[in-house]
Amino acid sequence: MIYQCKVCNRATFKTVCANCGIVENNILAPLDASFYPDFHYESKGFVKDLFGKKKEKAQLQALLERVLTKYSEFLDPYFINFVHIIVEENEVQNNPESQAYTQEKSYTQRELFQEVLIQKGFTELSDLPDLLDKLLLTTIFASTYAGFKKELARHTHETLTQTLRSWIEETGTNFRKDICLFLYYLWEADISFDNLKFNSEASTNRDLTLYSDQFIDGWLQRAEQIYRDILVKRLESKLANFDPNNYATIYLVDAMDGFEFEDFLVVLFQTIGYDVKETKKTGDQGADLFVERFGKKTVIQAKNYTGNVGNSAVQQALSAKTFYSCDEAMVVSNSYFTKSAKELAASASVRLIDRDKLIHYLDDYNQQLIDQIELKD
Repeated sequence: MIYQCKVCNRATFKTVCANCGIVENNILAPLDASFYPDFHYESKGFVKDLFGKKKEKAQLQALLERVLTKYSEFLDPYFINFVHIIVEENEVQNNPESQAYTQEKSYTQRELFQEVLIQKGFTELSDLPDLLDKLLLTTIFASTYAGFKKELARHTHETLTQTLRSWIEETGTNFRKDICLFLYYLWEADISFDNLKFNSEASTNRDLTLYSDQFIDGWLQRAEQIYRDILVKRLESKLANFDPNNYATIYLVDAMDGFEFEDFLVVLFQTIGYDVKETKKTGDQGADLFVERFGKKTVIQAKNYTGNVGNSAVQQALSAKTFYSCDEAMVVSNSYFTKSAKELAASASVRLIDRDKLIHYLDDYNQQLIDQIELKD
């Protein structure tokens, strides 16, 4: 079986998290709820085991069957929907303003959820106070694993090394915490590789692990080497293919004339993910270009100045917004704005991109150029 640590969210095949160790109140959530220790007999000594073990094991088995039956019955939609809203609800609960209304008894969403389930017949929750929390942890883990499976299915190749490399290229350093999920998926999906060794008896015996520590450590080391190789090849590709003439600095922008600055903004906004439309160079009613993303159209007034930009640029952008029926107006400059221009822009909801903010845009632009080299590689 595979577990998820409540503290660090790492997956493990053991009942103690190797990353956190034994932590008070920490629960390792099994993907299969039947692996919780609540349903398994623990030795009470030779004499008590001799006279009571068989009876107690039968009682625990009967309890397990009832709990699993009802958990399966209420999993969809109750448990699944609750774990999707629990974070938002907890944020509300932790908000002091939301609690100020009641100086008396208040109820958590967890308490209310438990009552819903009890009223529907899940009465075992009344006798086992920690059971609901554990079933919720298993539900959350199952949801995480379902997303992981969908992602990993795209990376399965002919060999284990190829599969691992494909996955690491996308997931990056997450392989370090998700390697057990990776190996569990291969076992569950019955994907057979020559160098994959697992203990199938672990699927029904909580005292056994699916893979040995030595096997996992070996593949972690191999994964680390694969990740390092990926980084080396990416750097090599950048060094071989990057064109420094395309790299933009604020000083390069300063050297441009007005028309060159407008043309560069077209390329910049296209590169960072906007749909861009240029305007004619004259008679543009205050619009130098239009950019659109997520259905929102913005008109841009470009100002390549050596001094501060005043009110007129803001007024031109505002006029263009009205004339062209745009959602937003923006003034982009390699310089700074006067105090009055900032005040006017604030009152008219015109976005101002000054020299400092433009540098951030340039950083995004340059990073996109580098990322495109990696994608081509």
